[in-house]
Amino acid sequence: MKKKTSLLLILSTVLIFSFMSGSIITASPSTSAVNEVTEAQKAPIMMAYYRTWRDVTMPHDANSTLPYPNVTAMTDIPEEVDIVSVFHYVKPGTDEQLFWDTLRDTYVPILHERQTKVIRTIDIRELYNVPSMGTMPTSKEYDDHAQSLIDKYVTPYNLDGLDIDMEENLTQEKETKAFGVFEALSKRLGPMSNSGKLLIYDTNKDNHSLFKKVAPFCDYLFLQAYGRDPGRLDSTWATYRNTIFPDQFLPGISFQEELGANWADTQEPFETSRAYKYAVWQPEDGPKGGMFIYAIDRDGKEYGDNTITETDFSWTKKLIDVLKNK
Repeated sequence: MKKKTSLLLILSTVLIFSFMSGSIITASPSTSAVNEVTEAQKAPIMMAYYRTWRDVTMPHDANSTLPYPNVTAMTDIPEEVDIVSVFHYVKPGTDEQLFWDTLRDTYVPILHERQTKVIRTIDIRELYNVPSMGTMPTSKEYDDHAQSLIDKYVTPYNLDGLDIDMEENLTQEKETKAFGVFEALSKRLGPMSNSGKLLIYDTNKDNHSLFKKVAPFCDYLFLQAYGRDPGRLDSTWATYRNTIFPDQFLPGISFQEELGANWADTQEPFETSRAYKYAVWQPEDGPKGGMFIYAIDRDGKEYGDNTITETDFSWTKKLIDVLKNK
């Protein structure tokens, strides 16, 4: 009895110190997805999508019919942005080499000095279009395809990971193939890889079949919640709460793109805007992981203003302040 009592005291002491140090991993939506992160990453993060076709190194008509020259460089974004995505599309035949050279040689080194991570967004089609000899890919074909994505999008520019844009309703075959590539990517990116590289899932959907399967492979879930009633965040989070932790969930807003949809996320006054409400919103289960903004180069633009001009990123800076200090 005395020995048992001593053992219990020792175990109790160990448990107390474990709880104090935060080293106990409790039952969770995706325990296998628990990753060692830096203190900076544990704080709410601000993430931004940067549209490559509006970079100053790109031709003005790379993805536009407007006559205005591009004026923004990727390094103009606020230093407090934690993650920025290379969000890329240009018309076929566009001379884009200067941008990629500048990304590799200038933008990424400077952003890394600021402790800003740089990732690449790719469409879900890049995952399920797996080259294979048979009807369904083999394990090696999944593995080879995952490595080819990293070799194409991450390694040449020393990027910090991939963001997978998923907005489709997938057939079962496409979902199976996408899962196979996610699983292969998870050996190289994301919380299971111990690589320090990010694997992120972004979508405009409530929780769904593919994400439930790949959630353990992903660092974050980015929700494209443009133009939504802020009250819907609670119901959307409710679909994810049994799959991920609150601090993996980031809702996002969009600035007004030229000739784009009127999301009305950033209408003045700031304190009553949808963007502000997203910044202060928290899940019932605990603090969210942060938030993101799309088209950061359009910060401050109102709907109908299709000119291309410099920005002082005032909305982004105010959102960062609210996100991190309230």
